[in-house]
Amino acid sequence: MNASDFDLDFGTGTNITDPSEEVNVIHDKIIQSLFCILYTSIFVLGIFGNGLVCYVVGRNRAMHTVTNCFITNLALSDILLCALAVPFTPTYSFLQRWAFGPLLCYMVAYAQGTSVYISTLTLTSIAVDRFFVIIYPFKPRMKLRTCGVIIVLIWVVSLVLMFPYGLYVKYYHFEGRFLCEETWPSETLRGWFSGITSTLQFVLPFFIISFCYIRVSMKLNDRARSKPGAKNSRKEEADRERKRRTNRMLIAMVTIFGVSWLPLNFINLYNDLNENFAHWHYYQLFFFVGHAIAMSSTCYNPVLYAWLNDNFRKEFKQVLPCFNASGHQGSSRLGNWRSERTCNGNETCQETLLPTSVVIPCSKPSPPLVNLGPEDEALDRKLKSHDSVEVVLVAYSAGEDAVQIDKLCPQPPPVAQHVV
Repeated sequence: MNASDFDLDFGTGTNITDPSEEVNVIHDKIIQSLFCILYTSIFVLGIFGNGLVCYVVGRNRAMHTVTNCFITNLALSDILLCALAVPFTPTYSFLQRWAFGPLLCYMVAYAQGTSVYISTLTLTSIAVDRFFVIIYPFKPRMKLRTCGVIIVLIWVVSLVLMFPYGLYVKYYHFEGRFLCEETWPSETLRGWFSGITSTLQFVLPFFIISFCYIRVSMKLNDRARSKPGAKNSRKEEADRERKRRTNRMLIAMVTIFGVSWLPLNFINLYNDLNENFAHWHYYQLFFFVGHAIAMSSTCYNPVLYAWLNDNFRKEFKQVLPCFNASGHQGSSRLGNWRSERTCNGNETCQETLLPTSVVIPCSKPSPPLVNLGPEDEALDRKLKSHDSVEVVLVAYSAGEDAVQIDKLCPQPPPVAQHVV
C-alpha cells in the first residue's frame, strides 16, 4: 500500500474538481449500494472479530504470551483500519466532498496509512518469531518485555514513515464543497514516496513472510519424517493430518496476505506512474474492488491467527456460548492428545514449539510389595526407580502454536509376592 492508497480524492482528479467531466461509473446507485453492503459486512466482521481477540487476551492472564501479544497488536491495527478506512474512504468518494471537518481530514488520512504499516510489520514479526522458534528450537524464546519493546517500535516506526504523507494532506474549500486531498510539492516526490512505501508495506514483508513460512514448513516436514520410534497406523495418520493442516495454514497466511494487498498496491503504483490512469472511466471501480479486497484482510486475520489456535478457540467458546455445541472435529481425531505449556526460563510461560520426547514423573505407582524378605528389598527399590517415570511424546502443532503430548506409562513387571 503506497502513499496514494488512502489519498482521499482516490484518484478522482477532475471528477471532483470539475463538474463538467463525465460522471464516473462508481457513482451509479446500484454499484454504490453493492459496495455499501460489502463495506458494511467488512466493518462489522472486522470490528467484532478483532475486538473479540483483544477481549479474550485481556481477560485471561494465561493468554499473555509473546505470540498472543503480536496477535493482539495485529487486531488493534485492524480495528483502527476498519474504523477509519472502511467508512470514510467510500463515503468521501460517493459524496464527492469531505463532510467530516478538518480534524478528521488530517487524522483519518494519517492514521489509515499508519495502521497499514502496523498490520504488515506485525504480520512480519509473527512470521520471524515462528521462524526462530522452529528453526532454532533450543534457543530461548523471546521475553514478553522484548515483545513489548518490538510492538512499541512498530508503532513509532509506522508513525514516522507516514509523517510525510500526513504533512501534505490538505483540507480546503473548492467550488462550494470541502475537499481533503494530497498536495505534494512535485509529482516526482510523490512518486518516490509511493514507491518506497509500497516496498516497505508490501514487497519486503511479503518476501520475508514467504521465506519464514516456507522454511518452517520444510523443517516440520523433516521432523515428521525423522521422528524416532515405532508408529502404529493411527499415529501415522495423526502425524500426516497434523502436517497437512500446518502446511495448509502456512500457505493460507502467505496467500491471503499477497492476494489481499497486491491488487490495491498495483493500482496505486500504476496510477503514480501514469497520470492519465486516474481519468479512466473505470478507475474508481477498479480502485474500490482492490480497496475492498485489502480491507477484507481485517476479517481473515482473526481466523488465521486466533481461531485456529486451541487456546483462543476455548476462550471464544466461553465468551460465545453459541459455539459450545459445535465442538471441534480436529481435536477429536487426536484422541487423548492435549496441549501443554511450559516455562522456558525467560520469566514467562510460552507454548512449547519443539517436537521431542521428555520424561516426567508417572502418576501410576507400582503395586506394593507385601512382607518382602531382605533379598527382595533391593528389587523393590529398583522397581520404584523405574516406575517413577513416564515417556511423553511431544509434537508441534502450528495451528495451535502449542505442543501435543501423548503419555506412555510403562507397566511395571510382575513381582512375586512372598507371604510369610
